[in-house]
Amino acid sequence: MSENVVFLIAVVSDHKYLREKHGDFKYFEFSIASWKYWCEKNGVRLFIYDTPSNSEHVMHKPTWQRWFDVFDQLEENNIDYNKIAVLDASTIIRWDTLNFFDLVPNGELNVFRSLENLRWIYQGVTGYADFFKQHYPDLTFDLTKYISCGWQLFDKAHKPFLDNLKSFYYENYDDIMMLQNDKVCRGTDQPVYNYLLQAHDIKPVQKLPAPYFLNHLHRFDWFSHNWQLKTGEKPSDPTPFFIKYGYIWFYSGFAQRGDRYNLMKQTWELCQQEYK
Repeated sequence: MSENVVFLIAVVSDHKYLREKHGDFKYFEFSIASWKYWCEKNGVRLFIYDTPSNSEHVMHKPTWQRWFDVFDQLEENNIDYNKIAVLDASTIIRWDTLNFFDLVPNGELNVFRSLENLRWIYQGVTGYADFFKQHYPDLTFDLTKYISCGWQLFDKAHKPFLDNLKSFYYENYDDIMMLQNDKVCRGTDQPVYNYLLQAHDIKPVQKLPAPYFLNHLHRFDWFSHNWQLKTGEKPSDPTPFFIKYGYIWFYSGFAQRGDRYNLMKQTWELCQQEYK
């Protein structure tokens, strides 16, 4: 019987540069613990993606390789998959979150619009415009359809697109890396992924409600709580908004990488009794 799978990106690189940049990846432990609990509770297979097929993680970042490996690694491990959710291990899922696999049909690419930093998104799209004009001269990019690569839910129907993405990446590697690392510096896979979605007329949908994608928690003041809810001498509820109202919490967009570990650790210490 086929299974729904959470494909969790948790690659601990041996590169000194990446380990320092990501705080030695210590925050993975909180993400994995939350997803392990939730998957067991909901009858979902948790697959920890920790070994990309290409061991060179600087030249070929795991953010790219996840798309090239997802189907291959599930099949190599004899997993009869149905729907697949691809998420980063910079997330924590709330313990009582409803099973989102039950809320979307097969055959669709379920995503979330990326709206957290419109300037960053616009600069990425315009930065890649001339490059994609060479490959798809008739393509006019629709900025309103830009989606996040941090939350993807799909099934076998998405496999041909990811094969095309892999071929495009390797065929145009030098140009993509020049734009990614030297000229545009706005994302790794995400701008290219979005351009190719529109070039291949793939129409992603957003069926899940916003609480399944709480991103840039600090930017939208999700760490605050409603201090006004008082009754007489009774203190207000100090529970942060993101815990009360969100389902999947994305710890991204911080100025300092160390903030991710510290905030995920604080969240886990506050909530860990719920995951038992």
